[in-house]
Amino acid sequence: MEFLFVISFIIVAILLFYFILCLRKDDEPSSKKPKQQVVLEYDSEGYNRQGYNESGRNRQGKYNRFYNVKCYKTGLYSEEGFLDIRKNPIYLTNHARYRIQERMGIDEFDKMKALAFEAYQFGKSKQQLMKSERGIIEEKEQEYGDSVILIYRGYCYVFTENNGLKTVYKNNRVRV
Repeated sequence: MEFLFVISFIIVAILLFYFILCLRKDDEPSSKKPKQQVVLEYDSEGYNRQGYNESGRNRQGKYNRFYNVKCYKTGLYSEEGFLDIRKNPIYLTNHARYRIQERMGIDEFDKMKALAFEAYQFGKSKQQLMKSERGIIEEKEQEYGDSVILIYRGYCYVFTENNGLKTVYKNNRVRV
C-alpha cells in the first residue's frame, strides 16, 4: 500500500514536469522566420501613409518636421540642429516642466510632452521666418548658445542639441 502511494506520487510529478516543459516550448518563438511583407513607404506620388513626402510637406504644402526624413540622410543633425527624433525622442527638462506650468498653466505631464512634440513638429525656425521676424530667435540664440529655438502658438520653445526642451517663453513679437 505504501508503495502504491509513492509510485502514484512519482507518476504525478513526472506528468506535472512534462506539462510544464510543454508550456515553456509554446512560449518560445518558433525557429521559422515569418515572411516579411514588403510595404512601400512612399506611394507613386512620393507621399507616405500619413500624407507627407520625404521633405516633410503634405499635399497642401504644410510642413511637419517629424516627417522630414530627407534632412537626416546627409548627417547626424538636421539643418536646424535637431537629432533624428526616431532615435532620440523629445524629453522635457525639469525647468521646462516648471516653465510650462508657470507660463501656460498646464499641469499634466502628458499634455506638456504632447505640446513639446507639437511645437517640434509644427514650430517655425529661424530659417522659416522672414528676416524682419528673426530678431526674437536671434536674441534667444545669443542667450542660449547651441540651442534650437522654435516659435509655435505664441511661445518660443528652446530645445537642447539632443532634443530636450529647456524652457518656454511668451512671444508677443512674431505671430505664427
